[in-house]
Amino acid sequence: MSSVWGYIAARYGFDVVLTITLASLFVGGLLFGFCTSLVLAMLVRSIFFGLLNGWPAIFGPYCASIAGEKHQTEVIGIVIAAGNGMQLIGPAISGWTYALIPDFPALVPSLLGSCLASLALCLFCLLHFRDKKAPKSVKNLPEGSATTATKQSITQMLRRWPVPLIICMRFSQGFALFAIFEVVPLWLISERAVGGLNMSEKQVGFLLARSGVWSIFYFSLVLPRLTKKLGGRCTSIIVSVFGIIFSILLPFCTTELTANLAHMLAASSIFSQFAVNVAFTNNAAGPTDRAIVSGFAVTVDTVGKAIAPIATSTIFAWSINTFGLAGHGLVFYIQAALSLVNLLCTLPLPASVENEHGHGGGNGQDQPSEGTIYGASETETSEEGSSAESPRC
Repeated sequence: MSSVWGYIAARYGFDVVLTITLASLFVGGLLFGFCTSLVLAMLVRSIFFGLLNGWPAIFGPYCASIAGEKHQTEVIGIVIAAGNGMQLIGPAISGWTYALIPDFPALVPSLLGSCLASLALCLFCLLHFRDKKAPKSVKNLPEGSATTATKQSITQMLRRWPVPLIICMRFSQGFALFAIFEVVPLWLISERAVGGLNMSEKQVGFLLARSGVWSIFYFSLVLPRLTKKLGGRCTSIIVSVFGIIFSILLPFCTTELTANLAHMLAASSIFSQFAVNVAFTNNAAGPTDRAIVSGFAVTVDTVGKAIAPIATSTIFAWSINTFGLAGHGLVFYIQAALSLVNLLCTLPLPASVENEHGHGGGNGQDQPSEGTIYGASETETSEEGSSAESPRC
């Protein structure tokens, strides 16, 4: 469905997709609170939180459109940090408010979610109408992109180098991201006899919460500065190396403290690969094509995320049953191998993914977008100069 949302965003604008998404989250939250059966709950979730949720498809291009291409990683980091913060707060609030109304136990937490969606929708509409007189680029409708897009032109977009390589990176990274979500709790609660830490569910929850707090700090302050100073490719190489090292070290941690530190660094490294790959997708596609390319990339990314939990949990159980203590690190080695794949794929990426030498998208004349927050800093003549070399390792 992300590919469809990408096409809709390119044809009618990102704002249309975001409005539909926020409205569906609002309506879906209301309906979910009144569900009294598993079938109804799954139906509401699949329609309003799945099919009608276009946010994953427009997340990357929207950050570039709002902040400008040179600053997009900063906004991507802030959005990821905000998401991680809500993942910490949301389950706690839901647990406290669940079953306050016995007949509809999920109603109160669902209403709280609907209130947040309605607040976001109101703020978005307010900002949108205040900016009515903004130029076309601010309204997020790329000139001439999807209004004339055909099956052949879309195929050309997806085949243009280095888009195929980046899409492969998105699949690998999507798998790695959900793999670490799945396997770390399984390893933490497993018996010490098979290499685990024999932790309780409460201990695991606190460990993951501490990692979440670290990720808020890291993605808000550390990653944006790192990419700004070193560039996307160097940052991708560095975080891939960290992902390899700490994915290998993680199963050999024998205390809660060392496991927590290794998990924080491994998870933030894998999340960083995601953030940088989103920027790579935006820059490789160019302003006119990025909505469609990003939608397809998200679809491929989602396939990796869907496969990962089943594959990793199955491999983890098989390795423990077959090899015992000697096999408890197999999934983590696969995790490290995926970071290695990301590193190797980063090396041949051209300078265009840094957004310093223009784009290969469209007719080859795409210019870096200004963004709607940082303004003309994208196109003004500055001390960096238009011929400045992109950061290289």
